[in-house]
Amino acid sequence: MSAIYQRARPVRWEDVVGQEHVKDVLKAALEQGRVGHAYLFSGPRGVGKTTTARLIAMTANCTGPMPKPCGECESCLSVRAGSHPDVMEIDAASNNSVDDVRDLREKVSLAAMHGGKKIYILDEAHMMSRAAFNALLKTLEEPPSHVIFILATTEPEKIIPTILSRCQHYRFRRLTPEEIAGKLGGLVQREGARADGDALHLIGRLADGAMRDGESLLERMLAAGTAITRAGVEDALGLPPGERVRGIAAALVGGDAGAAISGAAALYRDGFAARTVVEGLVAALGAALHAELGLKDTGPEARLDGADVPRLLKLQAALDEQESRFARAADQQSLELALTHALLAADASSGAAGRPVAGAATGPAASVPADLTQRLNRLEKELASLRARPATGGPVVSAPVADFDPGARRAPAAAPARAGAPTPDAPPPAPTGGSWPDVVRQASIQLRAFLKPARQHAEPGYVSLSYDERNAFHAKQVAAKFDEIGRIVLSVFGPVTFELIAPEGGRRVNLGGPGGGGGGSGGGAPVPMPAAAAQPAAPQSAPVQSAPAQSVPVQPDPI
Repeated sequence: MSAIYQRARPVRWEDVVGQEHVKDVLKAALEQGRVGHAYLFSGPRGVGKTTTARLIAMTANCTGPMPKPCGECESCLSVRAGSHPDVMEIDAASNNSVDDVRDLREKVSLAAMHGGKKIYILDEAHMMSRAAFNALLKTLEEPPSHVIFILATTEPEKIIPTILSRCQHYRFRRLTPEEIAGKLGGLVQREGARADGDALHLIGRLADGAMRDGESLLERMLAAGTAITRAGVEDALGLPPGERVRGIAAALVGGDAGAAISGAAALYRDGFAARTVVEGLVAALGAALHAELGLKDTGPEARLDGADVPRLLKLQAALDEQESRFARAADQQSLELALTHALLAADASSGAAGRPVAGAATGPAASVPADLTQRLNRLEKELASLRARPATGGPVVSAPVADFDPGARRAPAAAPARAGAPTPDAPPPAPTGGSWPDVVRQASIQLRAFLKPARQHAEPGYVSLSYDERNAFHAKQVAAKFDEIGRIVLSVFGPVTFELIAPEGGRRVNLGGPGGGGGGSGGGAPVPMPAAAAQPAAPQSAPVQSAPAQSVPVQPDPI
């Protein structure tokens, strides 16, 4: 038995779903006997290009009654079976040489065996070589009156202009989910099965505008021999249940972080990939957005309680921006962080105080106090490393970015500089105003491999590299080359506080200031300083603390 998409192929113009702008024009022209000598059909796969070409062949050679094609005469039946001697379907992807075209030109001059039209259908025409196109050019320009060429392609831009100028070009569009679901409903009845309307609509949406893909998905569901339901389609295709996904989307809309994160974690434990969950949320939020805008492609069931257009836009955009996160890690923590970013972005307000949170779609988070926003950003990006840091015994200190401004608080001029670091006598190179990718590009090939698994963070006055326990070896290698990395960081970012955060102890250094280049050792070990710098010179000079290194008091600059 043939596949369902072959059995469902239209045999009359009225059976074609969609593409009215193509079928109506061609049908009228054929009825009036105004047949072109060359056609070019372009469009996505599975939207009816080859089917329309066969209908032209059936109409031109039909011997039955009007309207043509009748679909029942000997000629129509042989075209449907692919056995008509005057209708040749050629795969241009495998017959794309000059010799193939020469052989075709020799056959073109022969008369039709049944006295009608000879139809040459060249599928995937863009695969032909330029030499083959040039060999076909003259024949395509002045073919015999009994020959019709039909070229079908998904990439019309690859057809050379001289060929395009000799063809009637028709562009086929993607079909809507409603058009696909409508035809699938008729096929279900013909097969004697039952299917829910929302299940067919889901198949229509997953087909992405291609009727053939929708028919293939339907055949997969019919093979089970049971009624087709939405839950059955989701289960067969490995999609998370729609109701559960909409529940998480509703929690995001309502700002219920606990329900959203717990619901997503439950889907992850049930075996659904983090990326799949986020894609489902983006689709659910998109459907809710269309419902709020009153678009006709969604029903009232797509609405989410309390949703409004601005919040839906922020949530959808923030989740879509998390695509790159799953390239690094696709675990449960990454899924939760993606939802966290979406919630912060949705709650953001341009008029709220505080610094913007990295990764948010718009301005700073209105619900986060100004003095904690920067700390929240660092904690989110270094979450895995912070879990291991308390075991080192060093204090975990966070301060606003202003505390790390090298121009506001600098180490004493008498502080010893590390080997190879910039000194007051040798001014640091001018910063390039770049980012961490610029640092990686300047690093050696070996050093790039050690930097790859690190979480890289940069903000005004502060940059850091953090490693979790799984990458302790890479952290050790980076610690050994800390001075080399520091020089590159200084050339890219300029004067900043540079910190290495690692499971077995990190290092920290103020780059670019007087005496810059000194570093702190992790694990609570003190930073070597001269005796003169042991006490602050003035009470208003606040100590600069490093995490997890011991506090180091500094002196104000002499006036």
